[in-house]
Amino acid sequence: MKKFVSVLLILSIFLSFCACSPKEKPLKIVTVTDTHFTGNEYFSYEGTFFEANDSNGTGKQIQYNEDLLDAFIQEMLVEKPDFIVATGDLVFNGAKVSHLALAEKFKTLSEAGIKVLVLPGNHDITGYAFTFPNGEPEIAEFITPEDFKEIYADFGYTGAVSYDPNSLSYVYDTGKGTRIFMLDTNVTYGVALGNLSKKSTEWLEEQLIACKEAENHPIVAGHHSLLSHNPRFDFTYKLGNGTEVAELITKYGASLYLCGHLHTQHYVQTETLTDIVGGAFCVYPHRYGVIEFSGESWEYESKTTDVAGYAESIGSTDENLLNYPEFGYAFFYDNAYDQAKETIYSVVNDPELAEKYSVFSAQLNVAYFGGVFSDLDLSFAEDFIAATEGTGWSSYMQTVLLDTKDNIYCQWPAKTE
Repeated sequence: MKKFVSVLLILSIFLSFCACSPKEKPLKIVTVTDTHFTGNEYFSYEGTFFEANDSNGTGKQIQYNEDLLDAFIQEMLVEKPDFIVATGDLVFNGAKVSHLALAEKFKTLSEAGIKVLVLPGNHDITGYAFTFPNGEPEIAEFITPEDFKEIYADFGYTGAVSYDPNSLSYVYDTGKGTRIFMLDTNVTYGVALGNLSKKSTEWLEEQLIACKEAENHPIVAGHHSLLSHNPRFDFTYKLGNGTEVAELITKYGASLYLCGHLHTQHYVQTETLTDIVGGAFCVYPHRYGVIEFSGESWEYESKTTDVAGYAESIGSTDENLLNYPEFGYAFFYDNAYDQAKETIYSVVNDPELAEKYSVFSAQLNVAYFGGVFSDLDLSFAEDFIAATEGTGWSSYMQTVLLDTKDNIYCQWPAKTE
């Protein structure tokens, strides 16, 4: 009998030691943004449109768009986050067929017990849409805000704590002591500008108060940033009333804001808030962020999608996919190099120096979007700026060189230097 009681006592102590309430367990969130998904069935890579798209500087990888997303989903099935937060520009140009195809992809995650939350970006509800079944544009059906809620009903819009009656914003209770605020930051759908209306801001404060009263911690997400990440792009990429919204959410305990739209991997950290722009998933190196959230503290790390590993696992024979780190880098690098060379060779008379600056510009651009500068030689940056002064490309690169720290990891409370 004593032995039986001792066993029960030991078991009781073990269970009490191991068992944690939902609020005590770290919450694992993956954030992904700007997937710009097409769907291979409706978009053929052949044709002049995507030839132009490849050279216009955005670096969107359309040819392997669906493979990239499948690789991401495969990684998530291993990573097993509690939530995936997708911060807008889900599809390429608002085509309904792309939205429907993406929702089908997300179902794989839901069926594995991973909750996906989405919000719209400026490319999702456009008032127009095209598909490219033969590589050239064909008018396609677009979606309305009501369609968006219906298509993504299982990805945030069903079961939310509250819905904003004035937009597609909502609040989702994680059940782990945290509520995720998904903000629709579009001024007008299909336009790049962002702002949170007065009515939506009032709704947001009401929900932040409710969150505080429930003793939950708020995490906030939107498509546009609240803080300035690059002064060159504030007008269309930063929320028009971002300062006001930042003050509001920090007033009620939010220390983390997740967004996209700018396409670069970058974060800005103040005494009260960290604003993280995730690198555009459709652009090399195809990043997503992993957050471990424990009450008032959290850690964030940006990771790259293992496309080559995915290709090998499915038995692909496509050499571009099997050697994707090299192919993906070259695709984006060549895009930037061609643009830089056109400008630099027109203002730098020495061909050898012009080539050196063109290579540097392309490397710097890839590093900027990828959020990693540590492997880049910046020793002749000043000479490059002086030699190309007055050009648009030089102006762009000067704003990039204002901040050349690596931007793939941060934490809260913030590290002190």
